Amino acid sequence: MLDLIVIGGGAAGYAGALRAAQLGGKVLLVEMAEVGGTCLHRGCVPSKVLYEQAALLASCRAAIKEGLFLNEPLPVFAAVTRRQKEVIEKLHRGLQDLLIKKGVTVIKGRARVKGTGKVLVSVDTGQEEYVARNLLIASGSVEKELDFPGAQWLSGAEESLTLPDEPCRIVVIGGGVTGLELAGAYASFAFTVTVVEKDKVILPTLQDEETSKWLAFFLKKRGLKILTGTIPERLDRDYENGKTVLNLTLSQGKKVHTITAERIINATGRRPRLDVFAADMEGLRQHSGGIVVNEYMETGIKGIYAAGDVTGPPLLAHLAYHEGIAAAENAMGLNRKAALKPVPFCLSVKPGLAWVGLTESQAREKGIKTRAGYFPFAANSGAVIKGAEEGFVKIVAAEDGMIIGMQALGEHAQELIMEGTVAVSQGLNIQQLSRLIHPHPTMHEALWEACLSLESLPLHG
Repeated sequence: MLDLIVIGGGAAGYAGALRAAQLGGKVLLVEMAEVGGTCLHRGCVPSKVLYEQAALLASCRAAIKEGLFLNEPLPVFAAVTRRQKEVIEKLHRGLQDLLIKKGVTVIKGRARVKGTGKVLVSVDTGQEEYVARNLLIASGSVEKELDFPGAQWLSGAEESLTLPDEPCRIVVIGGGVTGLELAGAYASFAFTVTVVEKDKVILPTLQDEETSKWLAFFLKKRGLKILTGTIPERLDRDYENGKTVLNLTLSQGKKVHTITAERIINATGRRPRLDVFAADMEGLRQHSGGIVVNEYMETGIKGIYAAGDVTGPPLLAHLAYHEGIAAAENAMGLNRKAALKPVPFCLSVKPGLAWVGLTESQAREKGIKTRAGYFPFAANSGAVIKGAEEGFVKIVAAEDGMIIGMQALGEHAQELIMEGTVAVSQGLNIQQLSRLIHPHPTMHEALWEACLSLESLPLHG
């Protein structure tokens, strides 16, 4: 008998399969498309390649301003797509080889849970039932659909990771992480980009209005048009100079206006894929975001675990890895609680943003009195050397000095956030971080100085 059947080969699924195999388990992984899932093939990886190519173009333009080059670079969009495919194929091959090496059996097919330990798999040649001691549901998520007249003309975020043949007008509906990453990359490639967000600030999940407004300021400097408090009402097709265009009608308070573009992208988020369960499954509890699991990643049905996007937000690959591993360890009898906090968040857009732990507003909601220390990158030698002077580091501390949160707005923010993640997870206080020697000249010194500012002792502030 199998020890574990994993449904879904994305981040949570393959991580769980590999960990169970490492623990000596006999594992079957069922994936309806390609192992690696959305993250590898249609999400994190191709989007970050798009970002890196856009950043490379921005670096070339910065070099022209510095006088290192004389001519404006002309990007070849086909080269961007080619690079995305190269990276995806390389990582996909490596993952396939790893699963084989660890002894995980992989079947390409559509799985349906028939009951505790029972899975029916549909493949090209028919159906076959498999039985295991435990199941891990890691079926991931799908893009949310918008419901208004003409919504069928929208492009999805996944397909929009491939650039059009030439610069044109783009509207991105959704000012969250996915929408802003797409919008920022498109703007770097000289597309005319408008972001439409229903909330009063972009990136509302950050829950730090000050940082969100600074991010919007920097994005607008790069040419993005941002419409907050704005709702799409209808979409119509039209013709302009012999070509098809789209007219999106928007309501912004009492105002109604129309914006015209060649492509309009729905980047409003994703929802869990729950179609892997038989209709008569009993004991499976759900909430608005997905499947309910306990601290051992087990669902309401004994022996059935769930991990990743299917359990609801936040939908992050790095969180899915940890959930999948914890679920697999418990399925193999280790009886370990999943340690899933704090979770670092990253936004790959110039100038970049990352955060971890509580923001000031979140702390206030919990009744925690806080104080915040800032340090601007404009006063950091490492940032000045890199030409990355926009933004700041903010450290959020409780009254007793314990670090409970951090936000970094600026270049390389996602590389800086790990120090904040360690500080929050280990309950470090301001002095423990400020007394560490940070290498010079680096952007990491901004964290040190933000802690010093909380002691009213900033060295360069």
